[in-house]
Amino acid sequence: MRFVDAVKITRISIRLARPTLVFNTNAVLLCIQVGNTKFAQDLQTSLFSRDYYNVKSEFQLGNYKVRVDCIENQPAVDVVLGNHVYLTVGDYYLSEKTE
Repeated sequence: MRFVDAVKITRISIRLARPTLVFNTNAVLLCIQVGNTKFAQDLQTSLFSRDYYNVKSEFQLGNYKVRVDCIENQPAVDVVLGNHVYLTVGDYYLSEKTE
C-alpha cells in the first residue's frame, strides 16, 4: 500500500482578510455639504492611506469623530463613525440591516 493511498487528501481553504474601512458614500457627500465627489474621493483616500489601527484609535479617542483637515485646498471635515464611515464590512452590513 502506497503512502498516498493511506492518507486521505483533503482540501483546505484559507482566506486571509484584514479589517478595512467602509464608507457610506451618500453620508460623506452630505458631510462635505457641497456634493463634491472629487473631495469625497480624496477624503476616502486620505483615510484609507492611514494605518487601520491608528484610525480606529483616533475615532475612539475623538468620541467617534475625526476631523480631517489634511487635504490640500479643501475645508476641514468631521467624519463620524457609524454615519460616514464604518470600521468593518460587518459594522456596515449590520447598520444597513437595522435601518
